[in-house]
Amino acid sequence: MKVAALAAAFLLLLAPGCGRFSTPQAHRVYAAWEEGLTLGYEDPSQADAGQRARNRLMVRVKTCQPGANGSTVTLSFTALTGQSEVHELQKGGGVRLLTDTPGGIVLLPEGFPERVSRWESRGVFNWVVGRAMVQLPGLHFATPADATGVWVESFSTSDPTNRSRTLYLPDLGEAETLSWDQAHWRWVATNRLVTRGFTDVPAPAAPAAASPAAQASASPAAQPAAKSAAKPAAKPTGSAQ
Repeated sequence: MKVAALAAAFLLLLAPGCGRFSTPQAHRVYAAWEEGLTLGYEDPSQADAGQRARNRLMVRVKTCQPGANGSTVTLSFTALTGQSEVHELQKGGGVRLLTDTPGGIVLLPEGFPERVSRWESRGVFNWVVGRAMVQLPGLHFATPADATGVWVESFSTSDPTNRSRTLYLPDLGEAETLSWDQAHWRWVATNRLVTRGFTDVPAPAAPAAASPAAQASASPAAQPAAKSAAKPAAKPTGSAQ
């Protein structure tokens, strides 16, 4: 039994994909990549708790396929308004959103955050502000390193007042986003991680069990009896006296 259990665990380690039993990526990435990891986000700027819960966005790592050119990650987004999917390429600590346009959209550059701390992508300029330890109600981290993220500030090159700051955590990605309120000259939290866990795809429904009578009729022993019972009775021979 122990040998069988060890063999099963070894097969899990060799299975394709990026599951909880797989080897971590060579470069630590500030994005979600473990299959089944599910993150829940709410908008703290909405005062009503019920409204925040109804508008909660769930992000789940659907698949992760490692390859020679990086890991291709499929994320599913689920809200009351519907569901959608996006595909990312994670390589060398960078994250690129795969789109119909050549090159996609660079969310985080390769070498982030140690080697590359400033970059521009599709009219948005980004730079690393600094590191900080996250404090999110209801979320606990195993080590201080897991709870230490990187703040990135972004602004539109066409409208510098359109600014935001996002705190990225290793192996999770976005933990909190602040938007610049130009009218009141302050930062306002508009997206925050509130739940974290793992979910699995529901197993297919098992076929309905057959009734005892059906099981009995389907058994090999019952088939000859059923055939003989269904055979018409032989006609009598000779004339009646």
